[in-house]
Amino acid sequence: MNNNDLTNRFYYIYRFIVIVCIILCVRIIYINVVEGEYYSNIANDSIYKDITIPAPRGEIRDRNGILLAGNKPIFTVKISKNEIDRLGKTDKQKKEQINIIALKLSNILIKNKEKIEDTLPILIQDSDYKFTFDEDIRKWKELNKIPLEKTAKESFYIIVENYQKENGITLNSDLSVVEVQKILNEAGIYPPISVKDNMEFTRQLDKEQWLYKYGIQDKNISAKDAFIKIRENRRIDETLTDLEARNILVIVDAVESKGYLQYEPALIAKDISQKTVALIQENRVDLTGVSVQVEPLRYYPQGNLASHIIGQIGKISSQDEYFLEDERYSKSDYVGKSGIEYIYEKHLKGTNGYEKVLVDSAGKKIRDIDHKEGVSGNKIFLSIDAKLQKVAEISLEKTLKTLQVGGVYESKWGNTNMAGATKIYKNANAGAIVALDIKTGKVLAMASYPSYDPNIFTNGLTKAQYDSLQPENPNDPLSPKPLFNSATMTAVQPGSIFKMVSALAGLENGLDPYYSIQDKGYIDLGGGAVYGNWLWNQSRQTQGYENVITALKDSNNYYFYCISVGYNFATDQKIPMGDMKKGKAILDMARKFKLDQKTGIEIYEVAGTVPDPKVKYEQKKALLKDDITEKMKDKFNDITPSSNEAEYKKRVDTIISWIDENPSRAEIISRLSNLKVKSSKLEEIADLLKYTYFMHADWTTGDIFNMAIGQGEHQYTPIQIARYISAIANGGYLNTVSVVDKLVNKQTGEDTFIENERLRVELSNYGNLEYIKQGMIDVTDEGTAKDIFSKFPIRVAAKTGTAETQGKIPTKDEVNYYLSHLDYYNVDRSEVLKLAGKIKSESKYKYKEEYYIKSAILQLNPRLKLDNLDTFKETYSDYSWFVAYAPYDNPQIAVVTLLFQGGSGGHAGPATRDVIAQYMGIYDGEVKLHDEKDDLKIKVEQTEENKDKITTYTLPTQQTYVQELYSQPKVENKPSQEVAIPKKEEPEIEIKSEQKTSEDKAPAENEQQQEQPASYEDEGVIFDESNTP
Repeated sequence: MNNNDLTNRFYYIYRFIVIVCIILCVRIIYINVVEGEYYSNIANDSIYKDITIPAPRGEIRDRNGILLAGNKPIFTVKISKNEIDRLGKTDKQKKEQINIIALKLSNILIKNKEKIEDTLPILIQDSDYKFTFDEDIRKWKELNKIPLEKTAKESFYIIVENYQKENGITLNSDLSVVEVQKILNEAGIYPPISVKDNMEFTRQLDKEQWLYKYGIQDKNISAKDAFIKIRENRRIDETLTDLEARNILVIVDAVESKGYLQYEPALIAKDISQKTVALIQENRVDLTGVSVQVEPLRYYPQGNLASHIIGQIGKISSQDEYFLEDERYSKSDYVGKSGIEYIYEKHLKGTNGYEKVLVDSAGKKIRDIDHKEGVSGNKIFLSIDAKLQKVAEISLEKTLKTLQVGGVYESKWGNTNMAGATKIYKNANAGAIVALDIKTGKVLAMASYPSYDPNIFTNGLTKAQYDSLQPENPNDPLSPKPLFNSATMTAVQPGSIFKMVSALAGLENGLDPYYSIQDKGYIDLGGGAVYGNWLWNQSRQTQGYENVITALKDSNNYYFYCISVGYNFATDQKIPMGDMKKGKAILDMARKFKLDQKTGIEIYEVAGTVPDPKVKYEQKKALLKDDITEKMKDKFNDITPSSNEAEYKKRVDTIISWIDENPSRAEIISRLSNLKVKSSKLEEIADLLKYTYFMHADWTTGDIFNMAIGQGEHQYTPIQIARYISAIANGGYLNTVSVVDKLVNKQTGEDTFIENERLRVELSNYGNLEYIKQGMIDVTDEGTAKDIFSKFPIRVAAKTGTAETQGKIPTKDEVNYYLSHLDYYNVDRSEVLKLAGKIKSESKYKYKEEYYIKSAILQLNPRLKLDNLDTFKETYSDYSWFVAYAPYDNPQIAVVTLLFQGGSGGHAGPATRDVIAQYMGIYDGEVKLHDEKDDLKIKVEQTEENKDKITTYTLPTQQTYVQELYSQPKVENKPSQEVAIPKKEEPEIEIKSEQKTSEDKAPAENEQQQEQPASYEDEGVIFDESNTP
């Protein structure tokens, strides 16, 4: 081959390569420039997505490993839009196919009485169409006694005001709306109101979003018109009834709600039976896209046990949206709403697994890519003992139910009559028991009655369940509230269980423990202010000479009156001791025991209140302002609030300012006359000012007396009292209270123990505690609790307490109550209603309806006083307290029991004794707990032919889940140290006392002296449980 041929050949090859390169370049340019947007869209349309595989929540167990909150496997039915869409090419065909499948699936589920996840917000009842959004708002307002016309903002502040009144607290005015909402949530109150920007009912926002999803812009469209439009849009067969059409739309709406998450299957039903699973499997050819999966469901094997400690879960609501900042959470997740479930949410939340898929721009799945299982959350071990908790709850309920019928509390340690001398305590329907480890401050048991079953929150509340959680009488602040933890959230007067503080304050201030004061029965301060010992008030008897030890044993009020002011009224001499500073020494001692502070327990609690003279003054002044502003409206000769508001306010403020001077009655009358008050009203207003407000604004001797015996302005929670009793028993050490023992990291297995802070109460002589302890052991040996512990084989130091509850019990329907007694009030019904309407229309502020009725009655009959209106109502009974620690010689457990309207403090003793008996291993009953293994089985049915035979099926499940069983060796429930049951010995401290005039058997001490929020579904009704109060 010559060179020319070779050159030609290379030339042609070169030309070919150049031409190909030119073609490629042109094509590249064409693709990028001309069709660039088209191909870019194709690339962007293929997106990797993760389908969440839910991880189980971490378990909650007791100190011995007994499961309190875990997860059980359940069958769920889901439907995938991806697979259904493959059955049709056009939009019309796709809609028709999903309608056919939805109808078939709904018929199977309804036939087997399964609970469909019905979130379709249009109800059809007796041809009546309603939006659940509107119904939910209306029902919530009615349940909370909120006028239907109130806006979301007005409703929110009504709830806040009611919460403050019911709990006797005042929230800091500097708190933001979000902070106030959080306080309500922790208390189990969930107003369905979004506090972001302008306050709106969350259900109203949901309604607008839902209508927009179906292309409906009219926010005011009726439910029926909306249903017709959606039915037409979804091409549902016209031959089907509206109810059948609705069943289809329930499933279609669940699928469509996924939006751009169509690759995720939509949940249709959960916790279905094996029988239903089998039917779905048999009809799988007609149920394209329908699958059955096994997933974990939160469950509480012990039911109500420790429910106030464990708490509850619920769907993420608007106030919980901060959780979504954590990538582990999605909008459909359940999160802790109260208790340990809430406080340790971030620990209990597991790390979800995922199924990675490739989807197109419409969200349809193209293919599976990857798969990863989830990791469950961390375990939490509580410090409580489940069996001890069970005994506490059983004993508390037994006590209250026995009190309600005036029965006998039966026990091998001795029976106790629960009937009062003159009454039966039928309203004793709430209470609490707290048991603490004296050395560590760990909670051993904490019961609050009534309680609730947290299982009802895991799968939607029925209407009946929701109603059962509401107070029986919403007007009564002491009405039982199942969601309310009385052990940490109820602060009330302590009564005589406070006397140990008063005694210790006296001893620390130089009081000789053996200094004797003769009980004279009562002290007359003049002006009708008489303060008697409980025995004198009860039977006109006295208790002889008392020293600090015997006064605790006998709960002698007279003794504590005297030492509170450092004066022996029996001999009319000063007691040889330091200055008690008008009772301030006692208040300072209460603060040393941190009775004005929270205990530090992990779950929600309120701080108690140590009386403060300044607070009393400000409260009295505030009450005066409210009272006098209302009463003076028609008392001036020349003006009314409407005729001259500025001048009216100026005169009222002038009257209020006199409280600082406390002028004489004559001077008040003169000043009122100068302010042009009607002459006929001068004495009435002067007496009100002088004897109701001015004389009682300052801290009086009577206030000091009441304070010293635990009455008056004291307010403490059972958990605070338990810490205070523990400190007396352990030598003065105050422990931060904790209900959590340890956290176990699920991935590393590492234990994190919760250590409690321990500080010693500042005392000049810790030996003074021994006199207090001796007085408490004498209470059970020969004092007010002698009969309760006379047969008990373990020496227990204790103290009884009876705290007065003032006032009358409101009725469920206050308006009806007042209107039904108009004959007694001597007023005409039509005039009352007319005047009430006038007062309401002229009122600057909005009040409950009964306020206007009462105001009208009082105006129509000026001779009536406010108290006269409540003549026919029942009177509140006293709080019953009992505190104890055991064993006396080696203190290990402190127990505090509080009974609402329980009458005598001794009534709380038997329950306290039973808790101690269980802790010491001598309880006289069997304590059974639920076996968690029973709940690991998936729901099954019995056949009609053989009800004893369990039917099993082969399950077409896509995922599996197995509950982890706890295998830690069982720890026996027994004291931390071996304790011998001793015989009763002689007191270690010599007691110098005089002969008593009272009988050996001491009745209960006297009272204060008077100087003065889940979803409920039922028949188609849907209620968002995350927003229930």
